[in-house]
Amino acid sequence: MAKDKYDFILELIENKKLNPSQKERVLKLSAEEMKKEGFAFDERLVRIEEILLKKDNEENQKKYKAIHNPTKITKYLKKFKENSALKFTTHNWDEKKYTTIQDFINELNEDKSYVDLFNSNRGLYNLIQYFIYKPNQKLNEQGIPKYGWPNFPEIKIGWQFPDNLLIDWCKKNFDSQENIKYPFEYPLPKDFRPKKPINGKMITTFENIVDVFKTEIQFRDNYLFNELKKRSERMNDFTFNGIAEFENLDFYTYTSGALSAIDTMLSEIKKNETAKEIHFNYKIEGEQLIIDITQINSFAHRKLNKDNLLQFLGGGLNSMAADLISLCDFSVISKFKDINNNELNVELNILHNETEAVWEGKEFKLITQPILKETTEVINGFTYRLKFTI
Repeated sequence: MAKDKYDFILELIENKKLNPSQKERVLKLSAEEMKKEGFAFDERLVRIEEILLKKDNEENQKKYKAIHNPTKITKYLKKFKENSALKFTTHNWDEKKYTTIQDFINELNEDKSYVDLFNSNRGLYNLIQYFIYKPNQKLNEQGIPKYGWPNFPEIKIGWQFPDNLLIDWCKKNFDSQENIKYPFEYPLPKDFRPKKPINGKMITTFENIVDVFKTEIQFRDNYLFNELKKRSERMNDFTFNGIAEFENLDFYTYTSGALSAIDTMLSEIKKNETAKEIHFNYKIEGEQLIIDITQINSFAHRKLNKDNLLQFLGGGLNSMAADLISLCDFSVISKFKDINNNELNVELNILHNETEAVWEGKEFKLITQPILKETTEVINGFTYRLKFTI
């Protein structure tokens, strides 16, 4: 039997190389073909939808290796201050460093190191994709993406996304030899301007977009201090000590991931409302920045099974590990009891240089056991410890 257009469509969507936006396009075109022939419904269209749904479900269940390598993340993020194309995605162009905008974009696209971020930290990878490259994304009829940045979904524009909006503007205003306008001067189309201020500022130009991005990849000036202060004000029935020392603390990391983990820590801390004092402290040892967050006079209630330390983690600690994967080493320190009621003064290293983990769809799972180490530190509560490479 000769194949018709629907057989062709079915073969097309079975192609594993189709990305989500392409699959969406195939479905839309299929529906349009139905209308041309006067059908409001056809069982073959239903079959097409079923296959696409099955493929999406399979994609959501895929396993991806999660790599823990904070040094690699820090090294990548430091490129934004080195003399490279990445630097000029975030630094003002006060002179014509590139002859055309396409010269700049070509140099940007030559650097493929961002690809490794997919297995290192998914949130950071998606942020970089949206701000610098071209994520797979569905656009509505007005050409506006359905989704935006991971932490700021209302921001839906970057250097090459969507549809080269900024690039096309630069070809008219930057490539010209007279009356040059630089990329940061690009006025955002009205539909791409968030309705509410972000970080206290209305977003109307591409320079505003860049400023938000910089706060996503670096704690700079008083950003971390101000974020901790906001949280102390929201938890005003607790005493926050030590956050003043975090003024002007600068370091590169995916800040949204770190702050999300801190929020989970504070949520866990609130569960023990008899211990109202939280102490923040940091120190720098060589190339490591060590941040401790301690709930004074709060100690672990759950017992440690030395033969299966993963049992201890639970939802909260696992969520923190998911946020912090490849951003920093992560451990907890406290007085514990083992299953034989022996008291232990230990550090439980959850993310460490031997960590192996996977993403199953959106679920994060540690494979390797945490490492248990005895400590001689004075233990006056339950401490969350984050060790960043700087």
